[in-house]
Amino acid sequence: MGAATSTDAASATTAARWAEVSAAMAVFAADRTAGDPAATLAGVGACERAESFIAWLRYTRSTELFDTVFADMAAAGDDELDLFDAHTQTAARLAMTLAISQGWAENLLGQALALRDRLPRVADCLRDGLITPAHTRLIITRTELLTDEHTTPVDTAIADALRTKPGTWTTTRIRNLADRIVFRHDPDSVRRARERSLADRTIWTTPTANGMATIGASMTAENAAVAHAAVTALAATACPHDTRSHTARTSDAFYSLLAGEAFTCDCGRDDCTADIPTPGRLATDTTGRITVHVVCDESTAAGTGNHPAFLNGYGIISADHARTIINRPDTHTRPLARPEPVLPQYQPANPYRPSAALDTFIRIRDGYCTVPGCNRPAFSAELDHVIEYDHHNPAAGGPTHPDWLNAKCKFHHLLKTFSNWVDDQSTDTHGHTHTTWATPEGILIDGPAENNTDLFAGLNHYRWRAPETKQADAAANAPATGAAETARPRRIKTRSERKHERRRAERARNRRNRQHHPPQPGDPPY
Repeated sequence: MGAATSTDAASATTAARWAEVSAAMAVFAADRTAGDPAATLAGVGACERAESFIAWLRYTRSTELFDTVFADMAAAGDDELDLFDAHTQTAARLAMTLAISQGWAENLLGQALALRDRLPRVADCLRDGLITPAHTRLIITRTELLTDEHTTPVDTAIADALRTKPGTWTTTRIRNLADRIVFRHDPDSVRRARERSLADRTIWTTPTANGMATIGASMTAENAAVAHAAVTALAATACPHDTRSHTARTSDAFYSLLAGEAFTCDCGRDDCTADIPTPGRLATDTTGRITVHVVCDESTAAGTGNHPAFLNGYGIISADHARTIINRPDTHTRPLARPEPVLPQYQPANPYRPSAALDTFIRIRDGYCTVPGCNRPAFSAELDHVIEYDHHNPAAGGPTHPDWLNAKCKFHHLLKTFSNWVDDQSTDTHGHTHTTWATPEGILIDGPAENNTDLFAGLNHYRWRAPETKQADAAANAPATGAAETARPRRIKTRSERKHERRRAERARNRRNRQHHPPQPGDPPY
């Protein structure tokens, strides 16, 4: 009994000490109830916050060491132009202490100094567990070419977004956040960086194990998308009996395209149905199937504005980059809505199917699958009615409207449809959509913190109307029910209808809970 009491007291003391240092670490040190999924999930999230705090502490201690070494060398009269300057000397101490290479240590110290000198507010976000170490390194990289006058405004804007926007951040969305802000504050540095990257494009091979090798190339994002799609399209021409995995087929297709050799199906069957183009037809046969979506506003396309654009599957690109793509001979441009200011929500013959305009709008708005942590591009995703569409009574629920549609990759669409995960979506007064997911245990997790309404403010100006439907009155055209049919026992509601009712009730319950009990720092998401 005495040992248990001593352990409990020590744990309480540890938690109290962490609480004095950081709220993020206090959450990490809090007690967890065994067997409680919510508490367990909170503990997992708290571990990530703890890692962020430790990373911040490592960066802070590294800069303190640098200041000490620099001061000592200055006092001794050492020249900063010497090969072994304060940066090198400090990194050498870090390298030996952490048992890492000199190069890795210099990189670590460079990141630490960047956070202290250029991005102090972002550093505070790392300390408080709002971003991960990987997010932080990405922000450092995406802002390193900023000129001095733009550094503080960009640091402030990124930190404000991280602190004020509820939701989750993936590395892709963090990159888009940083790029969007940098492109708007310092487009000249973006242009210079892109010019250097274009000049430095190259190809390489790297030997790997077991007689294998990796080949790679750096190129523009749109060329990479076209090349990847061409390889995938060629690999798909093999028949269903091809014995190779999808990845092995794409590797062979990649080689065939590069070498100009014929791609073959390996099924070995006399009745093989593969329709594989000859090397001379590869370009024409695959190009027609390839579409790369680039989104920009009209002023950027016309050259009268310089707002960032969005390349599906890649992310934010500069206005100059977007115009370069627009001016390609194989590019087709199409306005989303002009000249109509009000667009149809769904197809007149089928209220379940969104109109072409709404389909495109949702994919532009969401950018990616709307599930927390997923970065699958929206233009290759499926559109889902957040509230299940009622085919028997469309007015009863699940309207085909932008407020109740979002993009989901096939996996997450199936996960929701065939299991007990429930999502919800709301639109705030600024036109931003926010998604929330409930696990089968009822744990609420916020969706992505940003979508493309942060990039394209004009998306909020579109209005939607319900077109006149061509559906006949189902009740009037329904066949008469015979006596034998009437006598058969039937369910009052189908299983799907009952499932949809439960989900609607759970969404309502979750909304009431979030209204009366807003999320606290220790709650998911992390």
